[in-house]
Amino acid sequence: MTYLILLIPFLNALFGWWILDSLFLFIFRPYDPVKFFGRTVHGLLPSMQEEISLKVGEWAEQMLSSEKIERFLLSEENKTELHIYLDEKADDFIRNKLTERISLLKMFITEGIIVQAKDVLVEQLDKMIPEIIKGFAPKISAKINIKEEVQIRIMNFPLQHIENQIFKIAANRINRFKFFIAALGFILGLLEISLFYIS
Repeated sequence: MTYLILLIPFLNALFGWWILDSLFLFIFRPYDPVKFFGRTVHGLLPSMQEEISLKVGEWAEQMLSSEKIERFLLSEENKTELHIYLDEKADDFIRNKLTERISLLKMFITEGIIVQAKDVLVEQLDKMIPEIIKGFAPKISAKINIKEEVQIRIMNFPLQHIENQIFKIAANRINRFKFFIAALGFILGLLEISLFYIS
C-alpha cells in the first residue's frame, strides 16, 4: 500500500500531461461531428468554423468598405505617388509613343511643346482619376462582395492545414507547457503524500 502511494506524483504528472494533450487535440478534432455515447462530439474550431467565417466576413466588409478604399487611394501620399507616376508615363507617351504613331509630329514638336503638353495632360488626369475612383470603388466593392468571398474561403479552408501549421510553429512552446503542467502535477502529488503521512 505504501509503495502504491509513491505512485501518486507520477500519476498526477501523467494525468496532467494527458489532460493538456487532449485539450489541444480537441481544439481541432474531430473535424466532423461524431456520435459518442449518444452525445455529438465535434472539435472546437470545426464546430465554430461557420460562426468564425461570418464574423470575419463582417469585419472584412467593414475594413474594406468602398469609402475606406476611396480614402486610401485618394490619400495625399498616394496622390503624390500617382502624380509622379502619371508625369513619367505622360512624358514617355508624348516623346515616344505619340511620335511613333504620328511621325509627322517629330518635325514640329519641340522640348517646350512636350513640357506644356505633358503638364496639361497630367493636370487633366489628376482631376479625372479621383472622379474615376469615386465612381468605380462602390461598383467594385459591390461586385466583389468581400463579406461573402471571405466567408466562403474560411468555410472551405482545410482545418488540417491550420492544425499542422500551429503545431509546427508552436510545438516547443506546447511541449514546455505540458512539461510545466506535468511538473506541477508531480509537486502536488508530493504534497498529497506529505499530507497523508502528516495526518
